[in-house]
Amino acid sequence: MTAQSEVDSHRGHLQRLARRGTVSVLGAGVGSLSGIALVVVVTNGFTQSLAGTLFAATSAFLILESLVLIGVDTGLVKWLPAQLASGRSSDLVGTLAVALTPMAVLSALGAVVVFAAAPWAAPTMVGAEQAEAMTTMLRVFAVGLPAAAMSDAVLAATRGLGTMRTTVLVENLIRQLVQLIAVGLVYVMGMGAMALALAWVLPYLLSLLLGVLSLRALLRRRATSAGPVQHRARGLLAREFWWYTTPRAIARVTQAALKRSDIVLVAALSTPADAAVYAAATRFVVFGQLLVQSVQQALAPHLSGLFAKNDLPAARAVFQAATLWSMLGSWPIYLVTAVFAEDLLRIFGDGYGAGAPVVIILSLAMLFATAAGPVDSVLLMAGRSWLSLLNNTVALLVNIALNVVLIPAHGITGAAIAWAAAIVLRNTLPLLQVRHSMQMWPATRASGLVAAGALVCFGVTGLSAHLAGGSRMVLVATACIGAACYAVGAGVLRRQLQLEAFRVALTRRRNRASATTA
Repeated sequence: MTAQSEVDSHRGHLQRLARRGTVSVLGAGVGSLSGIALVVVVTNGFTQSLAGTLFAATSAFLILESLVLIGVDTGLVKWLPAQLASGRSSDLVGTLAVALTPMAVLSALGAVVVFAAAPWAAPTMVGAEQAEAMTTMLRVFAVGLPAAAMSDAVLAATRGLGTMRTTVLVENLIRQLVQLIAVGLVYVMGMGAMALALAWVLPYLLSLLLGVLSLRALLRRRATSAGPVQHRARGLLAREFWWYTTPRAIARVTQAALKRSDIVLVAALSTPADAAVYAAATRFVVFGQLLVQSVQQALAPHLSGLFAKNDLPAARAVFQAATLWSMLGSWPIYLVTAVFAEDLLRIFGDGYGAGAPVVIILSLAMLFATAAGPVDSVLLMAGRSWLSLLNNTVALLVNIALNVVLIPAHGITGAAIAWAAAIVLRNTLPLLQVRHSMQMWPATRASGLVAAGALVCFGVTGLSAHLAGGSRMVLVATACIGAACYAVGAGVLRRQLQLEAFRVALTRRRNRASATTA
């Protein structure tokens, strides 16, 4: 391949990543806002104790969901695009069968266990006062557990088959908006714990239905375009899929526990009210994190196809571009939340300002995590799922140990320190491994420019205005001016930031839409 053809190839890969990433980021933005609005409704509409009980129950539910999902979502995102890239379209249905069948059985068994164990687990999780409400919520969530797990797996399959639209529309838009509306109705109608849990979990049934319809259409389209190739034996497909996915099943649980166990531990080692404050404070971190995850969702199947073709230069290029674009969008969010933490927390109601140290600590940790890039996705799509498992397990053990030590002494600030330490460790380990084994590194001159620009436009100016004791209007004006300067700088440096890929990708999408209409 000549130097020019290699450049053109890399440009094409970046444009495809930009096209997928744009759809994913827009959906993640709406989903993030819906998530924050949901927390605002819960914290302002219900007591801190009931809000904390709900947040602890939903955190436990998401950890359990990751357990019964047994890594199927990542396995499908890894293998479906790899099969398409290597001309094995006829194996798609067989791979889905060997993936989804054991997961469906395990999720049903998990639902039975959770339903039966709820009365015993509830007092341990939130204390005697909220035990009845927690029991009710856990039992409602148990019934919805299989649908939630199957929904996530089906949506992952649609991403593996080359589309982000289904995930964006179903997960980020429809499910979260329906969830928000349903919880709002529970508040307006003055209903209790059972109705609140139903409002939160029932939208997963809708997302499962819509996801299945989309997956069937995609499979039909792929089957039509597939050539006359032989099907692999089901046993070979199962061995291939589960050899990669088995460590991912454990790693998926450790990742979910890393994100959610601190809320459960705060409720158990402190109070449900503290858990409500902590959960509300972490929503701003999750807001920026969802943007990063949306880029990773677009990146993962693309990387899988490149690794299947052994195209390491292109994989390196899209990895660095994904890091750059993630920093471009998320660093302003984390810097604003760190500087204006106390003011932002007021939207959740009285008593939630105590979570300001949590926002600051976690926002700073996420600056580092974003700059490290989607290194775990690189490991996973390169087939190093066992190494990813090791990294996540070490980070989880550090997180739990620090939580047990720090929460009793320092409350929610201790929980934030524990999570921040785990975040730094979880990104440092794969960063060094990817550098050593694949000679891939996320940092570029352009990412350094993004970091410097964000620090000046949002960090230095915002902190100066805050320390000067400016009014709320002055702080808002400072943030707006910083955002304007940041946008102008990004426009001036658009070539260095590779933003032309978005313009070309979107222009081609419009041209295809016009041609189809014509």
